[in-house]
Amino acid sequence: MIGRLHRKYQRETINMFSLSKHGRVICSPAPSLSCGDFREIHEWPVLSSEDKEEIIDRVGRLIEGDDASHEFLRQRAALMADEMLENALYCAPRDASGNQIYAKGEKRRLSPAEEIVLRCAFDGEKLFLEVSDSWGRLSPETVQGYIAINLAHDTSTDRAGRGLYFMWKFMKDFYVNFAPGLKTSVGGYLLLNPDSYEYGAI
Repeated sequence: MIGRLHRKYQRETINMFSLSKHGRVICSPAPSLSCGDFREIHEWPVLSSEDKEEIIDRVGRLIEGDDASHEFLRQRAALMADEMLENALYCAPRDASGNQIYAKGEKRRLSPAEEIVLRCAFDGEKLFLEVSDSWGRLSPETVQGYIAINLAHDTSTDRAGRGLYFMWKFMKDFYVNFAPGLKTSVGGYLLLNPDSYEYGAI
């Protein structure tokens, strides 16, 4: 599966929205994120929780370069990929009552009906990251609520929605694409030279 070009998902635009630098929902629905600048988009499925570290390593290996900027991008990419995969593995799965099914950090294999995929691409200047899951649990209100909670409190402590807050904080053009009960995708860009954009999505 490594390096497989994937284009079908660019047409999947159901209930897509992005967030302003103040955490407000904008562009809902929003157009698909254009990936035309990338020569190749890599797609890696997650079959168990033990796949997470290997996939994060693969993302890092796409960022070729030995200077401080490339190393900093690898660090941010590892953080974002980890948060995105953790959410898909442990936060998205819910029972009929809305209760979390799996404890964070628990080793588990995905069920036959469950799907988690990480997609990424790097063109030398920007890194595209997206993680999709087959639960479809997020909504604009949920994402906004999590960001508001974390804006109002110290994010050094673990709290609900902290991963989504960090994605919004550090990814350019952060978006959520969801079909309720069927699919959620979250994604955006990390820049090699981020300058001052890392205060929010726009």
